[in-house]
Amino acid sequence: VDHNSCRCRGRRPHCVGQGEEEDTQRRVSLSLLTLCRTMSSQYWLVSLPLEGGSADRTWSILQDKTCHDNDLSVSYKFNVPELRVGTLDSLLALSDDLVKVNTLVEAIATKIQRQVIDLAAIEGASEELSVDGISAERFLTAFTWDEAKHPARRPLRETVEKLQESVAKVDDEFKVRTSEYVTVKGQLSAISRKDNGSLATRDLGGLVNDSDLVDTENLTTLCVAVPRFSQKDWLESYETLAQFVVPRSSKKLKEDGDYALYTVTLFRRVVDAFKSAAREKSFQVRDFAYDAEAIQAKTSERNDLKTEVEERRAAMYEWCQTCYGEVFSAWVHICAIRLFVESILRYGLPPSFLAGVMKPHAKCEKKLRAVLTNTFGRGASSHWNADPDEDKVLGEDTHPYVAFTVNV
Repeated sequence: VDHNSCRCRGRRPHCVGQGEEEDTQRRVSLSLLTLCRTMSSQYWLVSLPLEGGSADRTWSILQDKTCHDNDLSVSYKFNVPELRVGTLDSLLALSDDLVKVNTLVEAIATKIQRQVIDLAAIEGASEELSVDGISAERFLTAFTWDEAKHPARRPLRETVEKLQESVAKVDDEFKVRTSEYVTVKGQLSAISRKDNGSLATRDLGGLVNDSDLVDTENLTTLCVAVPRFSQKDWLESYETLAQFVVPRSSKKLKEDGDYALYTVTLFRRVVDAFKSAAREKSFQVRDFAYDAEAIQAKTSERNDLKTEVEERRAAMYEWCQTCYGEVFSAWVHICAIRLFVESILRYGLPPSFLAGVMKPHAKCEKKLRAVLTNTFGRGASSHWNADPDEDKVLGEDTHPYVAFTVNV
């Protein structure tokens, strides 16, 4: 995630080696986010200092500079309520935590989105995801704070923790459902491999009929996997591989890309000698005994697993469709809190800023940054860009306004 939030001078750095497990989890989350990056739309959440103390005037200037005059982006107002501020120390600590929380919650939303795409491809269903009945992009650009669930006067730390808890519950259930689905799917795949593998290894129950075999006190029928390009050799030599092989008893039952499956009838007392001679010529005698009940049991198991996989896949698809909206909503609320906190740390009290959502046009990002900096950089303290080396250490870009990227 491209976290472009600006940092206050004097804020405590993240200590190397602290929270190694959290760092590992964040790296995994970042790797997952990369998977969906090419399919996402990039938005910027920005907080701009008010021009002349007026939000309407600031909005008009933003529209003129980025939309009307230059056509660099599409902009929307981002409705962030006046949240409970608390102390400066609490805001500093929360700001650091929000970066991690944002990454993890976005990763969970992306994970569910990826699952829907994969399941939709199998089901032939729609990949479209909605949040409260509208598209995710529309939810972001027309965002309204959910005051009923998250009262603005509640301490920010408590609101963030509640959002985290709700998302964590969804993630836990996602892991359980995914594990159950993958387990059943794996069982079906294991059976399918036995049924669809090479004739030298696959289960022969569905290929050999009772009528193909001779089973008497003295005679028996063997099934032999013959290399595809050795069939002529087999037909010319199988009668001589041992004594007491029934002449012209070999019959081809099946052929794949590598092997052909033949039967041969012979006396029981020469079976071992026949196997040994066949092995020397790379003919594989398959151990097989026809058992109608076992074949029926395997067929029933396979059909039951197919049904269970289809049912679990359909249920997983519906669940992901529903829960994605909950996670995405929580994520945007976290983004709103993060934008508010960074704005207070940047511009001070009382809250005096314009929050917006911007969708840069293709290949206009650099020019748009320059326009925003030139237009809204005058009211910001000069120290934000005073130390470019510090930016490199932090691994973040800084601007004379609050901004970070959201990929939907």
